[in-house]
Amino acid sequence: MVILATAAGGFLAYSNKSETPDAAMMSSGASCSAPSFHFNDVLAANEARYRAKSVKGDEPQLGQSPADAADNVDPDAPFNAQEFQDGAIPWLCVSLAASFFLGLGMLTLFRQCAHTMVWTVVYLKVGVMAALSIAFLAMGNLIPGIIFTLLTLLSAFCFYLWTDELNLVASLLSVSTQGLKDNPHIITTTVGLSFGSLVYIFPVVYAMLFAFENGGVAVSSEAVSKAADSCLNFAGTPTDCCAWQVDAWVPFYTTLATISLIWVTSTCLETRLYVIGGTMCQWYFAPAGTTQFSGLVGDSLKNALGPSFGTICFGSFVLTMVELAKQAAERMRRDEDNRGNILVCLVVTCLECVYAIIEYISKFATLQAAMTGAAFCDAAASVSDLLSRNFLAAYGTYAFPGMILQGTAFILAGGFGVTTWLLSYATFVVSATSNAGLYAILVGVLSGLVAFVVLMFFVMIMLNVVDAVFLCYAMDKDSNMVHHAEFHQVFEEVNQKAAPAGAVVQNPSGNRMYGNRNNGYAAV
Repeated sequence: MVILATAAGGFLAYSNKSETPDAAMMSSGASCSAPSFHFNDVLAANEARYRAKSVKGDEPQLGQSPADAADNVDPDAPFNAQEFQDGAIPWLCVSLAASFFLGLGMLTLFRQCAHTMVWTVVYLKVGVMAALSIAFLAMGNLIPGIIFTLLTLLSAFCFYLWTDELNLVASLLSVSTQGLKDNPHIITTTVGLSFGSLVYIFPVVYAMLFAFENGGVAVSSEAVSKAADSCLNFAGTPTDCCAWQVDAWVPFYTTLATISLIWVTSTCLETRLYVIGGTMCQWYFAPAGTTQFSGLVGDSLKNALGPSFGTICFGSFVLTMVELAKQAAERMRRDEDNRGNILVCLVVTCLECVYAIIEYISKFATLQAAMTGAAFCDAAASVSDLLSRNFLAAYGTYAFPGMILQGTAFILAGGFGVTTWLLSYATFVVSATSNAGLYAILVGVLSGLVAFVVLMFFVMIMLNVVDAVFLCYAMDKDSNMVHHAEFHQVFEEVNQKAAPAGAVVQNPSGNRMYGNRNNGYAAV
């Protein structure tokens, strides 16, 4: 219904577009000087409103008019936008394609040498902070140097304390990426879902633009007096006498369209998570010795778009409401009347915690729904009960995968950007471009950003796989079974690190279960 309403509103917005008035007539006031506009009365009302604001201390700041800004443009500026665009677009296209291969290489590295990757990121993080400390102290900036030195020492100490956990996280990433290797179409499917969402996003964005073309001319709210060929605002700067005023229904339609955009985008993300959860579940619980896993992704996608589509839509609706609530809370915090209000700050902070909890539970509820076929609310209740009764409070340890993977993506993207900078500089120099150095630096920065976005896409896939495998392990443990001994070994060690010595875990049937890294769990 929301999609149909958005589409119908976009069709009406396109069919009822108004003709845009001439810019010169808008500036001079010819478009809104008819008696029906009450031109002089509106100018007087604008002036009275601005005078009232100035009495309260909210007088508008003196701005630079478009004409003044145009006068300040240097026609002989060294940067040539067209020249840079012609040289940068091929490099950015190559960077986008190469970034996908870089992401696949990152997955391969974590599968084959996860421990090396994890500790390389840790050492680089500490090393960069140490280098910044030395640099600040060498430049004579004592306070920043001391702060970074303390942060370096604290980070090194924390990583030393968490040495065992980091090694376990490396093992966790290594065995989890095996699921991606056996099901490579997870990546192609998630890429397809991302591009599929654009099929809806682009038309809706255009529909919103068309909606703003529905309206008419009105006297500008910034004009307070009439000059020769234009008006003046309260600061005495020339401004247009007329302004475009949209119809009353446009704000309501743009709100509806924005909600539909967020909802559809969340639905695509939830579908991706559902497909990963369903595929990993079938892969994890496959009979021992199974080597062919073709069709698992397709089956999960059929379930996502078929019997469980309502579950996905409801889950994405919850996330949409959370996102809208976040935006409302942020607007409330930034409102001028609420600045410095400690109560508002506390309320917003508490709400952010609530939103984070809802998002966290929603993620595992979607994974549970993908593995069991349960409805969203039933899945949320059952997965919370599953994780709580099988200890699994050590999930805090799994905050490390996100840090490690994001750090790896940042390092690889930085190296990719530097490489692109050096290569593009050579091509700009060969083409005798006067600003080869500047253009090459910009190309390197943009290529690094493109690579980071693409690598973060792969990072999210890996984190979803880790969460799915973790939940499969919880189900395995709940039923007192072992389907993948290597996963049990890793997860057992992680949870034993967080459990008190000699702790006994109670299973649902009341049997006491003691950990055994080779044989899983034995009921007593």
